[in-house]
Amino acid sequence: MNFGWDLTTDYGYDTALHEIGHAIGFSHEHQNPNSGIQWDEPAVIGYFSGHPNYWPEEQIRYNILRKLNANETDGSGWDKNSIMHYQFPKGLIVKPEEYRDSPLIPESGLSPEDIVEALHFYPGLDKNLPELRPWESHRIRIGAGEQIDFEIKPKYSREYTIETFGEMDTVMVLFEEINGENVYYDGDDDSGTSLNAKITARLMRGRGYILRIRLYYSKQKGQGALMMW
Repeated sequence: MNFGWDLTTDYGYDTALHEIGHAIGFSHEHQNPNSGIQWDEPAVIGYFSGHPNYWPEEQIRYNILRKLNANETDGSGWDKNSIMHYQFPKGLIVKPEEYRDSPLIPESGLSPEDIVEALHFYPGLDKNLPELRPWESHRIRIGAGEQIDFEIKPKYSREYTIETFGEMDTVMVLFEEINGENVYYDGDDDSGTSLNAKITARLMRGRGYILRIRLYYSKQKGQGALMMW
């Protein structure tokens, strides 16, 4: 992702966080169906069609006026300080009435709700992970959109194969631990076919690796097995 603006200002930094939010799957908060915002549509179209946006009406309706369907989102109630919320000058919002004559400007940075929702979908790494060893089968039961993690500590430097078995639409990613950071090493996506995620990679003795498996399809539970050999 490339940013064509100054990231050292609060506005530039927040805008970058906003775009990263889109990249990981977050929608605009002002389009939250629970927001209760009622727009002065002619005023909104007039404002965003001018400087500095110059958006056509179709884009304004898509990015501002359109409410998300309730089945498209599984987030919180309206969070006016979300990093995913636009700033709006006074005169564009009819309700809530407090913003008729005053601007709606979210607080800078991530809101508490932003952090909770991000950690829900992208949880931190548990420090006490089960170890994946060669020829040991692990039974997998994973909920819709959930993730399971394993650590790998090879006793021998050689090529290993890691594969899931069963009917699971999974994404599997392997990281190497380098200086306390998890660095991407390899990955595979079964792409929703009957094939299972599979990685073949050379792992080195004395190094640590983390394997993450996520059930990609958000409306279906998965059961199967995981093995390394």
